[in-house]
Amino acid sequence: MKILFVFNHPAPYKINLLQELSKFYQIDVIFERNHNADRPEAFYYLNPKQLNVLPLKGINFKNENHVSFALKKYLKLHHHEYDLIIMNGYSTISEMLALNYLIKKHIPYALYINGAIIKKDNLIKHHYKSKYIKHACNYFSPGKSANDFLLHYGANANKIYNYIYSTVFSKDILNEPLTKEEKDKLKVQNGLDLNAINFVSTGQFIARKNNFALIKIFETLPQNYHLTLIGEGKEKQKYQRFIAKHKLKNRIKLLPFIPQPELLKLLRCFDFFISLSREDIYGHMINEALSQGLPVISSNRVMSARQLINENNGIIIDITHLKDIEEIIKNIQLKSVIACLQTAKENTIEKMIESHKAIFEDLKK
Repeated sequence: MKILFVFNHPAPYKINLLQELSKFYQIDVIFERNHNADRPEAFYYLNPKQLNVLPLKGINFKNENHVSFALKKYLKLHHHEYDLIIMNGYSTISEMLALNYLIKKHIPYALYINGAIIKKDNLIKHHYKSKYIKHACNYFSPGKSANDFLLHYGANANKIYNYIYSTVFSKDILNEPLTKEEKDKLKVQNGLDLNAINFVSTGQFIARKNNFALIKIFETLPQNYHLTLIGEGKEKQKYQRFIAKHKLKNRIKLLPFIPQPELLKLLRCFDFFISLSREDIYGHMINEALSQGLPVISSNRVMSARQLINENNGIIIDITHLKDIEEIIKNIQLKSVIACLQTAKENTIEKMIESHKAIFEDLKK
C-alpha cells in the first residue's frame, strides 16, 4: 500500500508515527514548512531524514500558514500513484489550493485530524470547513470530541475511523510508582522543596494556555503549594514580572522548553500535573504526565483530557468555574498513580501504530 501524507510541519509526534508506519507501508511525506514560527528550535529534536520526505517550495507567513502551488501541482501529476492520500489539514493556503483541486477532479482523499473544538464560525469559515470536511472519503480522528467536530461540518459518520493518539513509547512509561525515597531523591536533584506539594505544567507561554490565571491562583494557595511552568513564549516576561512583584520566586518557577526525552524524566519528580488551557485541539502533555505517574487536573477545553482522564487518574474542571479550584487541587491528592500508569500503557505509540494499521487494512477492502 502506497500512502501520501501531507502535514504542516515535522513535529516529533508526527515523525514518530510516520517512521513506524513506514516499516509496514510505502509512505511519502510532504511537510509544508520546516518549522512553525511559534515553536522553539529545540521542539524539532527528531530528524525526519529516515522518512521519504518530498520537497515543497513555497512562502511561509504567520505562525503556520504556507503559500504554494507546488502541492497542487504534485497531486495533479502523481495522485494516481497512491492508494491513499491523507491530508492532515485544510487551513493553509497550500492545503486549500490542493483540496480544491482534489474536489474538482473527484480525486479521493482522507482527512486526518489531530483533534478539534467546535467554534462559532463566520459564514466564510463555516463554508470552507464544511466543504473540505464533507468531501473527504474517510476520516482519521483521535476520539469522540473530534468525531463531533467532523459530524458538525458534514462528515459521514460511517467513514470516521478512530485511532489511538500518543507521543510516548511503552518503554518511556514509568514501570511502577516511585517510592517516597526515590521521589525525594529526584526532587532534591532538581531543586524542588521536599516539604512542598509540587505541581507542574508544560506548554507554550501564550494567552491560550491560560498560565497567567494559573499563576494568580497559586499566589492565593497555601505556601506549601509550588508550581513549575515549563515552556517558552511571548508571555514569559509577563509571568516573570508578576512573580517578582508578588515575591513568588520561591514558590513559582519558570523553566525553558525541554525536549520530550528529557522532559519525561523531569516530570517524575513532581507530584501532580495541572493545565487550565482555554483551548488545546488535543494536548499531548496529558498523555506524557500520566506516563510518569502524575495525576492530572485539566480544563475541559483540553481534548486529550476528555479522552484520557477518569475518576481514578485526575479531575476535569470547567474552565468557566474556577472559584473552587483550591478545593479541586486539594482533592487531586486522592488520585491513584497506578491508575495514571495504566491509562498511559493503554495509549502508547505502539498501540497508535496498531490502530492505524487496522484502519489501513480496512480501507484496502
